[in-house]
Amino acid sequence: DLGFFAESGFYQNEVELGELLLSLNYLPSAGRLNVDVIRAKQLLQTDVSQGSDPFVKIQLVHGLKLVKTKKTSFLRGTIDPFYNESFSFKVPQEELENASLVFTVFGHNMKSSNDFIGRIVIGQYSSGPSESNHWRRMLNTHRTAVEQWHSLRSRAECDRVSPASLEVT
Repeated sequence: DLGFFAESGFYQNEVELGELLLSLNYLPSAGRLNVDVIRAKQLLQTDVSQGSDPFVKIQLVHGLKLVKTKKTSFLRGTIDPFYNESFSFKVPQEELENASLVFTVFGHNMKSSNDFIGRIVIGQYSSGPSESNHWRRMLNTHRTAVEQWHSLRSRAECDRVSPASLEVT
């Protein structure tokens, strides 16, 4: 019965939007939160004629304030992009518990605004149990990178469960 899955949002997440492989690592002495955007797979194709040109926007939200925005490069015509790009955010240890990272995958679009594909939030205002789990694992293993796959969620779902999602575009 697909009705149940569609209702719960399970079906849409698992099947339609795609997945993102991320690695997180916190260095307390340096006060740096290091993020590796490794790859994505089976992304929702936003432009059927040309395929998607996906990129990932990473936004650090402290409490409910957007602090920093970074982006991966965009990869042409693929729904299974390999990024292997690293980003570092300055987050003092005493601010870590109030930090959220918002990862949004967009299809790059020259003609109009970029097409939203999916989003997850990891941190204080995580968008789901898998995201909370990844954050907890990172907090418990300082100086070691912790890798995990995440199913992308819709903007509406993230906005509903994560106040940090409402703070970013």
